[in-house]
Amino acid sequence: MKTEHNILEKVGGKTGYTVPDNYFDSVRSKIMENLPEYNEQKPEKLSMWRKIQPYLYMAAMFAGIWCMMKMFHMMTTTDLSLDNPPESIALAMADSDHTEWFAPSDNNDMFILEDELCSQYSSFEDFKTDFDSEN
Repeated sequence: MKTEHNILEKVGGKTGYTVPDNYFDSVRSKIMENLPEYNEQKPEKLSMWRKIQPYLYMAAMFAGIWCMMKMFHMMTTTDLSLDNPPESIALAMADSDHTEWFAPSDNNDMFILEDELCSQYSSFEDFKTDFDSEN
């Protein structure tokens, strides 16, 4: 098959498409005349619900994601990990003295007031009468 080069020279460089004279000068006015009348609508005043609705939906979405992550976290067990095997925990508990877990701390200052009140009053009724008589 023979291919021809310089086809534009053969045709004369014209595409065959032409635009009427002064077409773009009058096309805008013709289009505007044919359009229907535009009724400008006043913007609708939004109620308080319509204003806060997107923020409320977004907060609900984040709360749902948080609940879902919390459930995933609760479903995972940290007791059975490779770093903390149950056998070593059982051996450590068997070898240790459990009394140090339940021994009171050296911070017993919080119970001083309670001890003083217990030594002054023999019953709750005595305590109640002292405070009722001061009013």
